[in-house]
This record gives sequence, C-alpha cells and structure tokens, in this order.
Amino acid sequence: MPKAELISITPDYMELLKTACSQPYGKDVTDKSVKKIIESGHLSVLEHCYASFLVKCSVRVLGQLTRHRHLSFTVKSARGSQFNKVVVPKGIYEFADKINIGVEDLEASWNSVIDSYHDSIAYGLAEQDAAYFLPQGVETSMVVTGNFRAWYEYLPKRLCRRAMPEHRELAELIHQELAKVAPEIFNRTFLNCSNCIESSCDFK
Repeated sequence: MPKAELISITPDYMELLKTACSQPYGKDVTDKSVKKIIESGHLSVLEHCYASFLVKCSVRVLGQLTRHRHLSFTVKSARGSQFNKVVVPKGIYEFADKINIGVEDLEASWNSVIDSYHDSIAYGLAEQDAAYFLPQGVETSMVVTGNFRAWYEYLPKRLCRRAMPEHRELAELIHQELAKVAPEIFNRTFLNCSNCIESSCDFK
C-alpha cells in the first residue's frame, strides 16, 4: 500500500495564478477566469506553483515515477540506509489464492530475501552491495516535488485503469490531497475515457 503525504504547497497559489494570468493582456482576472484559462489548455501558468509530497512506494513504482521528468526527487539511499519492508501487490495474493499457495508461504519468501540482505550487512558486506539482493518490491521513500502543471499532466496517466495498480493507488492518494488543498485546480475528473484511443482498459 503506497503512501503520499503533502508536506508543502505554494501559499496563496490562487493569488499567484491570478497575477500570472493577468500579465498577457494587462487585465485583472478572477478565480473563475483562472479556471477557464486552465480548462482551455493554457497550462503554462500552472508552472508558477509547486506541491511536495513525502511518498512511500516500491522501487518498481519509483522506476515509473522517474519517467515523469518534470517532477523532482530526493530518494532514500541504498548506500547510506537499510530497507526493511517489501510491498506485495494484490495481484500476487490473488494469483497465490488461484494456485493454492498460502499467504504465509508468500510472506516467508519475501522475509527470507530481506533476512539475507540484513545478514549480508551484518557479516560486513557494504550496504550498496547488499542492495543487489533486494527485489523491486522493496519499499523506498522519497520527497517528490512538482509544479502544478507537472502534477496536472501526471494524474491522467497514472489514474488510468491501464496504470500499474500500486502506481494508480499512489496517484489516487496524490489526487485526493491536491483536490483538498487546491480544489480550484485539482478537484476535477482527470480521465477523459470518451477520447481514449486504447483498445482496452487492461494493460497487456
């Protein structure tokens, strides 16, 4: 289960956006005007405002997050810290149930990997080398910062039903937080399924 905690956001973001939006034509704009400008696709004004999250997720999701190049990351170091937990997606539990493997056996497998990792460190292997024992499912943490435009463009891609389930859960948490603190911008449906060109909601 990923986690996303909002830790910082541009104060008075609407005042900043109204000031930015008033520049092209020298006219004052209202909150309603800002909303209309954004809905018209003029997203550059959103680049003036930022939001930062403390995120916990698997290393696998981290690999996908970093594809969003306009987000900035400061990530837990595999050289200077240790890892203790594996994120196990629902799909693995469902698969195990389907082929009659007990949950206990699954968890024992993950714990065995983590134990081998810690044992190797205890015997003197450098943390940076011991990290090679870790699976992609190991939990990591990071601070992720993006301007409003970066988050605005990130959300529809990762809220999509074709997104990896764990990453979609993370995107839903981020969306919920942004919609609470900046409803004028983020309290909306980001999916536009009627214009989707994919043949299926399943990723195959």
